[in-house]
Amino acid sequence: MAAAALAGTILLTPPPTRAAPGLCVNVAQERGLVYRGAYGGTPWAFNPMSAVMLRNMGNGAAVTDYDADGDLDVLMLGQLGHGNALFRNGLAESGSASFTDQTAAAGLANTGGSRVAAFADLDNDGDQDLVVVNDWDGEGRGTPSTIWRNNGDGTFADVTPGSRFAPTGYLAGGLALADYDRDGLLDLYITYWTMELGGDPSDDGYAKGQFPARNKLFRNEGGLTFADVTTDAGLGEVQIDSFTPIFADFTADGWPDLYVAVDHRPDLFFVSEGGSFRSAAREFGLTHVGNDMGVAVADLEHDGLLDLYATNISDETGKFGNGQGNTLMRATRDAEGRVVYEDQASDLGVADTGWGWGTAFTDMDLDGDIDLYAAQGMQEFLAQQAPELRAEEAHLFLNEGDLTFREATKNGCDIVGDQRAVVPFDYDRDGDPDLLISQVAYHATLLENQTSGQGWLTVDLAGAGVQAAGARVTVTVAGGRSTQVALFGGSYLAGMPLELYFGLGAATGADDVTITWADGTTTRLGPVEGDRIVTVTPEGIRE
Repeated sequence: MAAAALAGTILLTPPPTRAAPGLCVNVAQERGLVYRGAYGGTPWAFNPMSAVMLRNMGNGAAVTDYDADGDLDVLMLGQLGHGNALFRNGLAESGSASFTDQTAAAGLANTGGSRVAAFADLDNDGDQDLVVVNDWDGEGRGTPSTIWRNNGDGTFADVTPGSRFAPTGYLAGGLALADYDRDGLLDLYITYWTMELGGDPSDDGYAKGQFPARNKLFRNEGGLTFADVTTDAGLGEVQIDSFTPIFADFTADGWPDLYVAVDHRPDLFFVSEGGSFRSAAREFGLTHVGNDMGVAVADLEHDGLLDLYATNISDETGKFGNGQGNTLMRATRDAEGRVVYEDQASDLGVADTGWGWGTAFTDMDLDGDIDLYAAQGMQEFLAQQAPELRAEEAHLFLNEGDLTFREATKNGCDIVGDQRAVVPFDYDRDGDPDLLISQVAYHATLLENQTSGQGWLTVDLAGAGVQAAGARVTVTVAGGRSTQVALFGGSYLAGMPLELYFGLGAATGADDVTITWADGTTTRLGPVEGDRIVTVTPEGIRE
């Protein structure tokens, strides 16, 4: 991003509702999911540019069934002075999918200042606990991050005191969870964007950023207590502009590796070596230099290897970014059998999504091929730097079935706005993935998927707990296969539900469903009837 002096604040007018018929319709207002990502306080700002960055890097969202009633609920995160809001889905209770604000009733009253959150079972009691990461200076500016224990009755308890979970710094850029040491407990990795603003990627000695923070790994010690083990685990003192982190088994050895999207510099990749990490980006070809922000992961060729899509800046004027656009790092094996990555975003047709942020692989049209959605925006910054670049839209790329993608437009999914997090989730339980999108200055968006006449299967892994972190699900239908990955994280500032949505096309069921769990073991379900949700644990389908 360019380092230019900015003054004042541009107040944005929410865009008009777009009623064009097609695949997506924004139903947030009518369904009660009313939340505006309003600008908040920036007590850490030391000049106009730093204030703009603090306001505009965005605030995320997280989705889960926190009250275990069978439908999915939504947590929206707000800037400082604008509280986070928990919206309970009333579908299971009333038969109609609509949301009501239950923040206070659930015990989650707060003053905002949160960037990213995730629901996860941190104490292995079967309930979805909550971790919320805030910007905080460790003293009086901002608000501390929190660990909330799910009480199992629709309420949460703040168990941060005594947890030793006290990350400090700003600006929080991402959160990922996995059992990195395979001790049966979920661990937390937090990244920070430290405002380098164009540091020379070839200069390892560059002063590391103007905001005080470093990326942190917190090991879950049990009993909802945590220890900062960043250095001991081999992850070093990373203080560069880091965005979305991903824990997943990229090397196919049964251990979760760690990929970190990085702004201005080469991305980071740490390979797991039995519970500790080794920096290995160059070895695996993951050294892209750009403005990597959001990340989506899929096994596009169903070969057991995970492919990485990262959003960047695409700017044909040449003012911003490095002109390379997004990356789709395809995984293959070389002559010696080693996993290597190569960028094929341009070849596959997914290189340009404007100023990209959140992104996700999901089967939007339920045809059995995984599609790709990417959000965009940076409105206040562009209003002062390059107004001509503000007329961008979100991008939907439909999978052509041959590992190439076609951009689909004028279908209601290609919305305007200042988007950040993207979370696919089936809010109305009709089988197709809807899209939750957080916004800066605008209201949150809920894109209801209008697909009909296609078979579907939802695989719910939430009951698998720690084994769901990075689990891969492959569904076989009429000889064709589709593979998706469950992640605690991904997209951008997003807490994903542990549900995966598979289209069956004209079929009435799957010929086979196979899950590869976090520890590398597999569960094969065989034939599964379609148009249903199946909850799966390593022991099989839970009725």
